[in-house]
Amino acid sequence: MARPTRSARLHAVPASELTLADVYREHVDFVVRSTRHLGVPEAQVEDVVHEVFLVVHRRLGDYDDRGSMRSWLYGINRRVVLHHRRGTSRARAREAHAPAPKPIPGAEEDLQRRQTADAVARCIEALDPDQRTVFVLADVEGMTAPEIAEAHGIKLNTVYSRLRLARRKFETLLARALGEDGNEEKRR
Repeated sequence: MARPTRSARLHAVPASELTLADVYREHVDFVVRSTRHLGVPEAQVEDVVHEVFLVVHRRLGDYDDRGSMRSWLYGINRRVVLHHRRGTSRARAREAHAPAPKPIPGAEEDLQRRQTADAVARCIEALDPDQRTVFVLADVEGMTAPEIAEAHGIKLNTVYSRLRLARRKFETLLARALGEDGNEEKRR
């Protein structure tokens, strides 16, 4: 007597007793082929097949013996592929509208940027402490003069005076630090 094929054994099992392992062993090749025939790129076939069997795992209890297992799997596969395509299309659209990445600075530009940042930090440190506080709060942190006056309990005109002096001294120090003479007439 001939031994029944795996397919015949699987069909002999009632739907309520099917396991994911049985369905996978019997139909994975069919799902892979169907996925390829539905136009999924080869690099994504494995992901789609895994998603199909995740759905099968969740829905195996819903399967009934009235239709064939292959047609049920094909329906799931087709829906997963459509969902996959929509996701891929949305991702491409997002990428198309995303701003182009900024070029990576070269070693020379990076060095220049670090040197400038160091010079700025040294110039800020060289300011009078009261002027430095007002300068940092206004020009670095973006606080308004009335906010600074309120936070430090000083008069508003004192804030403006310290800020004006700090900015003037900072510009002079930075011009020297960056190798400029700070003379407005010579720059023109």
